[in-house]
Amino acid sequence: MAKETQAEEKKELEKLQDQLLRLQADFENAKKRWLKSQAEFQEQANAELLRQLIEILDDFERALSAPADEEAAGTFRLGVEMIARRLEAFLKSYGVVPMEAVGKLFDPTRHEAVAHEATGAAPESTVLSELRKGYLMNDKVLRHAVVKVAVKKES
Repeated sequence: MAKETQAEEKKELEKLQDQLLRLQADFENAKKRWLKSQAEFQEQANAELLRQLIEILDDFERALSAPADEEAAGTFRLGVEMIARRLEAFLKSYGVVPMEAVGKLFDPTRHEAVAHEATGAAPESTVLSELRKGYLMNDKVLRHAVVKVAVKKES
């Protein structure tokens, strides 16, 4: 009788171990499917973004293929300005906006200082000029502004 009980317990243990292995395999498979789904979603989102950027690139190519005489220069500039506005609107639709830097206090979380200028015209650590615009995406830094910062003028 004790042997029968041990055999039944052994069978039950093997059954539970088999269930555990199957559940672990099912979990791993579900995890792989989820990761694949996430990657596909990211790829589709990127594809839509890139399709919209390609349309703006098409506008630039049309502008650049226009005749390059002096009479067309004004029209060319107007066309490029329209494309720039379209690109700004596109970026804004994704929550991307330029950040204001000039006249603000230097903030290393938003600015990258590449030059300093000794001046008495502005308070120390004030951004004097912007060498490259910085951008925010939904109030988070997407790209730091590259700036020149005021330092204290030596007497």
